[in-house]
Formats: sequence, structure tokens, C-alpha cells
Amino acid sequence: MSSEELVLEKILSTGTNGVKKSDLKKEFTTFDLDKTLENLVNDGKVCIDKKGPAYYCWTSEVYLKHLYGVDPKFRILIERMKLIERKLDIHSNSVKDALNGLIDLLKTEGADHNALVNLDNFKIEFDTVLSKSNTSIGWIELGQVRNELSQKFDLSKNEFYELVEQLVNAYHNEYELSTGGNEGVVLRGLLHGYVRGI
Repeated sequence: MSSEELVLEKILSTGTNGVKKSDLKKEFTTFDLDKTLENLVNDGKVCIDKKGPAYYCWTSEVYLKHLYGVDPKFRILIERMKLIERKLDIHSNSVKDALNGLIDLLKTEGADHNALVNLDNFKIEFDTVLSKSNTSIGWIELGQVRNELSQKFDLSKNEFYELVEQLVNAYHNEYELSTGGNEGVVLRGLLHGYVRGI
């Protein structure tokens, strides 16, 4: 075993407590410990930090665990980074789904018009129509939305309202339905003919 392997093995065996540099100097006298530790630090395998009056050595992974346990600022930073990572995962999955939908759409170019309708591209067009709503409170008749979207998609009345129902169920925190109107989605026995974006 090389001197670096011997020192690294010893440091690994001490876990999150780490090992005093002075203890390593007592144990390893046959080679230049300072040079060996310097190489290990430069390679990112070992961290050396002061704990109390003495210097301690940890492997890089274990040092992070040590800091997480003893340094509140470090712990808060790590938790914030994990939160950002989770949010990025959610957003990257949404972007990935949208891109896959677009790729599927492009693959089916020239196919039957009905085959091009999926919940993702229906949502995009549905949201566009809602954003054009000229009322101050944002409500728009679903019949009006259907008329505008029938220019984009060749959908029957039933197909349109099935997609609206799927959309509202899948994105319930983005849309609000209201009773009334001449046509719409029947929920709990009531006709809901108005919609707005939340």
C-alpha cells in the first residue's frame, strides 16, 4: 500500500469524528505525512479543519456530514440547495414533457387532425383563449372557447368537453369553473358553462 492509501484508510476508519493530525503523525513516522496529506487534500480526497485547539482530518464525504451536524449555516445552505434541486427537477420534468409532446406532434405531422390533439397542446391553445378574455373578472363562456378552438382542432362538442374536463382535473389549481351558460361540463349534476384562469 502507498502512503496515501494507508493514511486514507486510517482517516476513513475514524468516521464523522475525524482523526487528529497529531495522532496521524505519531502513527505514520516512516514517510512525510504533511506531503501525503497535501496530496490527498489537492486530490479532493481529504479535508483538514481546526476543531478546538487541534487540526482534524476527514474524507471529503464524511467532512460534509460533519459540517452538516455542527454548522447551522451549512445545514441551512444544504437544505436550501436541496429545495432548489427539487424545484429544478419538477421544472425540468415539465419542460421534458412539453418537449416530448412537441416531438410527438412533429412526428405526426400530416396525420389526421384529430390525432394531433393531446392534453398538452390543447392546454396551450385553451390558455391562449383565456388570456384574451376581455372581461375584468376573467370569466369566459366555454361555448365561446369551443368556437375559437374549433378553428384549430377538428373536435366534436363531446370531444371538446371531455378534454376540458381532463384539463380541469389535471390542472385543478389553474382553472375555476362556474355554473350557468348554455353548454359546458356537468359537475355534481350542474352545468358549468364559464371558466377562468386562476
